[in-house]
Amino acid sequence: MDLTVNYEKTNGKEEAYKAVKEAITPELLEKFQVKATLDYRDNEILANGKGFDLLMAFDENSCDVKVTLSFLLKPLKGKVLSSIEKQLKRVI
Repeated sequence: MDLTVNYEKTNGKEEAYKAVKEAITPELLEKFQVKATLDYRDNEILANGKGFDLLMAFDENSCDVKVTLSFLLKPLKGKVLSSIEKQLKRVI
């Protein structure tokens, strides 16, 4: 995993999953001018778009994030992870 965010505002994976599901929506992604499809699975949220894949996996104490970027977007990986971390810390 590329990033791990511990729960500070939520208690357990179910509450964290619900908070992230409500916060990370297609409308939010459009604000960043990113078109992505979101797939909500048991304890995982997947986002896929042109040139990237995002996986957020929830366990009892934290959310693990994995980001896969296309060759052209790889130089932005640090900035992308920082932005994701900021959004997750805001809600979980």
